[in-house]
Amino acid sequence: MCEKSFFLPSFFFFLFKSFILMLKQTKNEMTEGTVTEESEFDIDLVTELFEKSLFGDNDVSLPLYIDAYRQINKFFSLLNKGFSFVEKDLLEKEKILHELHVADPAHYDTVNSMVSWECRLGAPFEKGSRTLLRLHRALLFIVDFLKNLKDSREEDQISMLCQASYDGTLSKYHSWIVRKLVGVAAHLLASRDCMLNAIISGRSSRHEYEVMQAITRFISIAEQVFYRLQKIYEDKNILNLP
Repeated sequence: MCEKSFFLPSFFFFLFKSFILMLKQTKNEMTEGTVTEESEFDIDLVTELFEKSLFGDNDVSLPLYIDAYRQINKFFSLLNKGFSFVEKDLLEKEKILHELHVADPAHYDTVNSMVSWECRLGAPFEKGSRTLLRLHRALLFIVDFLKNLKDSREEDQISMLCQASYDGTLSKYHSWIVRKLVGVAAHLLASRDCMLNAIISGRSSRHEYEVMQAITRFISIAEQVFYRLQKIYEDKNILNLP
C-alpha cells in the first residue's frame, strides 16, 4: 500500500513534467518558424470550404463540413501539443461522420437530413448527430478565440485570450484534469505575432490589416454555419446529447 501511494504521485508528476517540456518545445518551434507545411492552418481555405458547405437557406452539406473541419482541425495543432488530445478527438469524429456518409449518402448528405433520419430511428445518441455535436461545440471555441485575437492589441497576452475563450465554450464539457492541462497549454502559447503568422500559413508578406480581414471573413462564414447547426439541433431538441 505504501509503495502504491508513493508511486502514483511520482508517476503523475513525471507525466506532468513531460507535458510541460513538450509544450515548451512546441512553443520554441513556433517562435523559430519551424511549423511544417503539413501542419499549416490556412484560414482562407477553411473559409472557402465552410462557405461552400452552406446548403439552401438553412442547411449545411455534411461532406463539405467534414472537409472544412479537416483543415480547421490544424488550428489546434498550431496552438501547441497541449491541445493534441482535442485534435485527435476531432479527427476521430471526422472519420466517423465520413464513414456514415460513405455508407449511406442519401441520409447523410446534409446535417438536416442526418438529424431527421437519426431522430426518426430514435438513435441520435449513438450515431452522427452526437458526433457532429462535438465538432459544433469546438467550432464555437475557435470562432470566439479568433474574435478575441482580432480585437487584441500588440501587448495583449494570447494565453489569456485563449483561456477566456476556452472557459466560455469548451471547458464545461471537459473533466477537471483536462481543464487544468488546457490551462497550462494556454499559458505556454507563442506570441501574438507568431500566432497571426501561423494562422496565415507563414505568409509574412501579408500586412496585419489583411490578416484581420481574413479572420473577419472566416468568423462571418463560420458563424453562419454554426447558427444553422444550432437551429437544426434546437428544433429537434438534441443540443444536450450526452
